[in-house]
Amino acid sequence: MTKVIGGIYIPHLKHEIVKPALEYINLGGSRAINQVTGTFLAEGYAGGCTYLKQLGNGPAVGAMQMEPATYSDIWKNFLSTPKRSHLAALLKNIAGAFNTDNNGIPIPTTMTGNIFFAAAMCRVFYLRIPTALPEATDDTAMAQYHKKYYNTDLGKAVWQDNVDRFKQAIDA
Repeated sequence: MTKVIGGIYIPHLKHEIVKPALEYINLGGSRAINQVTGTFLAEGYAGGCTYLKQLGNGPAVGAMQMEPATYSDIWKNFLSTPKRSHLAALLKNIAGAFNTDNNGIPIPTTMTGNIFFAAAMCRVFYLRIPTALPEATDDTAMAQYHKKYYNTDLGKAVWQDNVDRFKQAIDA
């Protein structure tokens, strides 16, 4: 028996999922679209497969492999301010109403089955970073930015190993 493997065609990921999700929340642009697409490739894609939750006992969920603690922090300390209420409302629209907690906030596992929502939440993650996103065509800087801020020193990613993934995101 042959094992079937597969991933998402990168141009479709970038132009049919990431771009519309980021444009819907008014946080698009080539820098953001390439950074989020590259993050998907660095975090949720390995060995020809797309992973929707972390393998083993890890807590990360969604194609962008965001940990529930990080997700909850974004909602509690970033999206809960009046200044960001419109953004929170847009995110809730993408997530849908069926998978929410008692406060109407989408639960973290919504990112597992809703890749538009996962892409939007990844962008919101990067929005919290005071350092600007790298230039839209700088694959090395994007890989370094991902490692420093998204994957962090505690993560297993090696930025040098992900430069080609960010290059693919740029070229898609």
